[in-house]
Amino acid sequence: MDSVEKHTVWSIDDGARDAVSIKLITTPEQQVELLKGKGVTFERCAEDRALDILTSGETYLHLSAYRVLFQRHEDGPHAGKFVNLDFGDLLDVSCLDDALRETFRLLAKDVERTIRARLVSEAAGRGEDGYGIVADFASSLPRRFREGLRRELISRSQADEYAGSLIDHYRDAMPVWVLLEVVPFGTLLAFYLFCVERWDEESRREIHYALKDVKAVRNCASHAGCLCNGFLPDRETRHATSGVVFEWLNAHGIRNSKGRRAKLRNRRTQQLVTTVALHDTLAGDNAAPAALDAVAGLRPLMEEAMSRYGTQNPLVSHLVFLARVLDAARH
Repeated sequence: MDSVEKHTVWSIDDGARDAVSIKLITTPEQQVELLKGKGVTFERCAEDRALDILTSGETYLHLSAYRVLFQRHEDGPHAGKFVNLDFGDLLDVSCLDDALRETFRLLAKDVERTIRARLVSEAAGRGEDGYGIVADFASSLPRRFREGLRRELISRSQADEYAGSLIDHYRDAMPVWVLLEVVPFGTLLAFYLFCVERWDEESRREIHYALKDVKAVRNCASHAGCLCNGFLPDRETRHATSGVVFEWLNAHGIRNSKGRRAKLRNRRTQQLVTTVALHDTLAGDNAAPAALDAVAGLRPLMEEAMSRYGTQNPLVSHLVFLARVLDAARH
């Protein structure tokens, strides 16, 4: 009887699976050999340096995720191996991704900050009871959502070093200006939609849905997820681009074209462009200097990548389009 190696696994799904693909954990030395076996060279970055990076600088999974952007030999003795891909290229794209994430984290933060301020000032301008609007909002939430929010705030009132004292001070009666200061982006969006319906502002419903894309970008950027590895032709989205974004693009000279349609079919590019458009529309002259500085610092890195990698690399065409969008927002 053949011996079977058993592995203790944890599944995020409750249902049982007939078979689970198991990969053994590898050492940095083994990871370098895996990359070499796939045709990756170590000329721009020596193996010793690569080992040091894979040991304590960045994970193999994260760096190797960018391989999808590079060509492979389709036939011949090297079929399946990468064409002129060096470990240094993976590092370069990773560094670009870091800058891209940080820039868009700041843009998304600006959008979130602006939405909070506008909602508070508009509520005051409409003569809302600052406490009553929060009570009505809470009552409008599904019970599970409302109870989850309540438990989260109670927990944070004791454990959150930064917002805990504020939450605790207003735990018996929370006004809108405090609620919007301490709730996460998702709850902010729910409150935004509540106000759209409460104030009968249907024209702003489209902004609410566009803000969900900003939230997705903010979450990716805040948790160091990969962005660039999704700039692929086959990563088409079923989500329609917001009309708010189309209006902004048209107003800034980025007219409807085959190229624009192709780029906006990519979900990641679509979400990044939405973030730029809403940042320019909502934050405008009140944009944080740090966000504007980040955009200015990102552009040279994008240009370097565009010049290093040819148009056959899908990363380049998306960077060209994003650069155009970012430039339009600055003028």
